[in-house]
Order: sequence, then structure tokens, then C-alpha cells
Amino acid sequence: KKIERFDKYMKIKGLNDNKVTNNLGLSIGTLGKSRKENRDLSEKNIEKILNFYTDLNRTWLLTGEGSMLTTEPSLAGFNEVEYTRVPLLPISAQGGSLNDFIVSVSLQDCEKIISPIKGADIAITISGDSMADEYPNGSIVLAKRINERAFIDWGEVYVLDTCNGVVVKTLTPSEKEDCVRCVSINPNPIYAPFEVALNDIYGVYRVMLCMAKK
Repeated sequence: KKIERFDKYMKIKGLNDNKVTNNLGLSIGTLGKSRKENRDLSEKNIEKILNFYTDLNRTWLLTGEGSMLTTEPSLAGFNEVEYTRVPLLPISAQGGSLNDFIVSVSLQDCEKIISPIKGADIAITISGDSMADEYPNGSIVLAKRINERAFIDWGEVYVLDTCNGVVVKTLTPSEKEDCVRCVSINPNPIYAPFEVALNDIYGVYRVMLCMAKK
């Protein structure tokens, strides 16, 4: 159904019903009622959606065929506002410092991927199963650098650039002073939580999106 496909688009773009309702001028409860009553989107509302969310592929929304996003450049050129190219950190570089990698490798030498969201600074391939099932082995996360000294939203997933390499973990407060606690999603005991000293962290990147391979 078109409502189900639009829900997938909303999830990727970080949209909620209130935001969409305001953007499109819909009647309050339109989307929720469609789901609850198992009704699809009306043609009028579909046109509103496609006219406002211009990166949403019409064919995909209507039929489910093709890609979700209109990634092909238009005649006017590539829309850099909607699509940005983000450097992909090679798995081979994850054992060292991300900061050193960024400094030493020119952007031309680094593989880039198209990001469907704005604001991402770097992309990283997940290696291993410690963050499964939400972040499976081989998936790619897009992340944005934050000022960890100012604020960390505990319980969220971050990429940490540490003296021992790059790690992707859920961050929680530590009982140890000037440390953070890194927690894996996989409950297997081999992925036990561990502490990292703030002085050993070169950078913190908030995970914005995970792109899993089908």
C-alpha cells in the first residue's frame, strides 16, 4: 500500500505525523486514520506528498517499483541540498584514529556514498555482530560529529574515535569519573559493556541513519 511505502519514507527522513500534517496542510489525524482503518492515501493527498517531498520517487510511491528516492540528477543539475556525498571510512582504517584518517587522506582519494539525509559528516561500515540486530554486520551508518563536551544524549548510538580505534556503541553514563560507558545492543555476554576515558576519545559522532543491505 502507498501509505505503508510513505511510512518507510517518513522513517528514513525522520518525519512524524504532526510534521507531515503541517507541511501538507492535511486534516489532523488523516495519516493515523488511514492506517487504523486500513485505507490507502487518496489521490489528492498523494499529489500533495509528491509536490512537497520532491525527492520521493513517484513510481516507487505508487507501485513500489524502483528506488524510494529520486537519485538521478535532473536537467537543472544535482540537487546538493537534498543529496550530499559523504566519505566512507574503509574497514581497514577502523583500527586506527578516525581523526588521523580524515587529516591524512584527501577527499578525492576516499570513496564517497550518496547520503539521503542532510548533515552527515561520515559513513562507516559496521563490522561484527555486537550491534545486531539494529545495526547488522555489513550495514552502513551515517554519522554527524558533535561536541561531546557540551552535551551527549545518553542511550543513543554513537561512533567513537578512540586511541584504540573506531567503535560504534550506545553511550550511557559511567560511574567512573571522566569516562563514558559503551554498551552493545547484542545481549551476548561476549559483547560486555566497557568504559572509555574522555581523554582517550578524539571525536564523537551521532549516528543519524543505518542503511542495511537487503
